[in-house]
Amino acid sequence: MFKYFLKHIALTHLFIFVLLSTPSLSKELLMLTDDGPPHMIEASKSGIDIDIAREVLQELGYSVKVSFAPLKRSMLQVANNQADLFLPTFFQNDTAKLFISAPIIKYRPTVFSLKKHNFQFEKISDLSGKSLITFQGAAGYFGEEFVNISQGKNYSELHDMSKFPEMLIKERCEVIVLDYYIFYYFLQKYLKKNPTQQFFLKGIDTFEFFPQVNAHVGFHDVGLRDKFNKQFQRYKAQAKDQLVIEKYIDHVEF
Repeated sequence: MFKYFLKHIALTHLFIFVLLSTPSLSKELLMLTDDGPPHMIEASKSGIDIDIAREVLQELGYSVKVSFAPLKRSMLQVANNQADLFLPTFFQNDTAKLFISAPIIKYRPTVFSLKKHNFQFEKISDLSGKSLITFQGAAGYFGEEFVNISQGKNYSELHDMSKFPEMLIKERCEVIVLDYYIFYYFLQKYLKKNPTQQFFLKGIDTFEFFPQVNAHVGFHDVGLRDKFNKQFQRYKAQAKDQLVIEKYIDHVEF
């Protein structure tokens, strides 16, 4: 009986040791982001960027709580150690309070037009004179040539990007300039509501001559950033990031 008791105590201690030494999901991180489907979707607390970052962190043994706020506020909160990380961030270097990850996805500014027009675009200046719709603030992203185009009477910047595919299909414009993933995400939604127009999925030309833009995660803790970067390399090597993208977009070309 005494031997049994000692054995039981030893096994209990071993069990406790294993629990304490094994990474668990008990350490919760607070991720801040803004609403911008399909990269970040507030309604489901998911999206391409969110899922990629969250899955990498879960592989490291963390759980992740997602909260939504304007990105400038999110950045300040992470810098002040009121949250652990925020995304996305672009064109930013490390500071004393923020540490920027390796890029987790490339945003793909793309030109879309209807095939029936047979447009051939190879550079920004080719868009001159076309009826063009793009996202708010686009004139500040693509250089002087695009600024010149933005001053034309046929140029518009709109806030509600969900309507862009419909506007192209109904020929309310000749050209859309938008991130590849955003456009196809909303195109899929439009075609699901209008199944008789499915043929438009193959009736749209795409032109990608704008430079792609790296999207990063900003961390307050440099050690967590470094661990994230190492794990993301393993994650990406298994093409798990592409699987995430394909969850949200049926029609995707890498």
